[in-house]
Amino acid sequence: MVDDKTAARRERRAAARKEQILDGAARVFAEKGFARATTKEIAEAADVSEGTIYNYFDSKEDVLIGIMTHLGEKELRTMQITPDLLERGLEQDLRDFYRGVLRARQDFVARNKAMLQAVLSEMIVNRDFAERYSRQLLMPGMDVFEKHIRARAKLGQIRAVDVPLVSRFFSAMNLGLLGLLLINDPVIESDWESGKLVEELTAFVFDALEPGEEETHQ
Repeated sequence: MVDDKTAARRERRAAARKEQILDGAARVFAEKGFARATTKEIAEAADVSEGTIYNYFDSKEDVLIGIMTHLGEKELRTMQITPDLLERGLEQDLRDFYRGVLRARQDFVARNKAMLQAVLSEMIVNRDFAERYSRQLLMPGMDVFEKHIRARAKLGQIRAVDVPLVSRFFSAMNLGLLGLLLINDPVIESDWESGKLVEELTAFVFDALEPGEEETHQ
């Protein structure tokens, strides 16, 4: 009979090996593209046998889905995107809250660049995968963000806006900046590291969202 400590140790080892495979696959997918990559190359990049991959994943496609799911879980931990977090965020100064979100996003991207590149490149050519990404990761986070925008507008902290459209503007801005980073745009790379990007984006957004004089006196 396996005791709890032994079972927990096995689970940790399995989780570590699975992440090792995902990290290796992400590097291969980012370099060669999903279609051209082979499980043999993934095994070499992950420093495991090819058979070991099939202990954790049914196919190369399943590995890609695993990367997407793993990214989503890591993003939730890094960004702490939960309904109650964005409600608690209402207690923060709006600019400070937004800066914090951007910095957390930068940290997440910096730590997961290869995985993000692998996922985003496949989204462009694989409609089914793009729809799954939207359904499982993009839309749930966007729903939470929309509720936060509505709450800020109700409190008079931002002007009245088309909430679904503004939410998608933020999403598009993030994806666009990420795309520029992944193709090694020198301006984005430099400002990403320096922190200037956070300050410039914060100023840009708040100049657009700041309530007008007539709205602040309602």
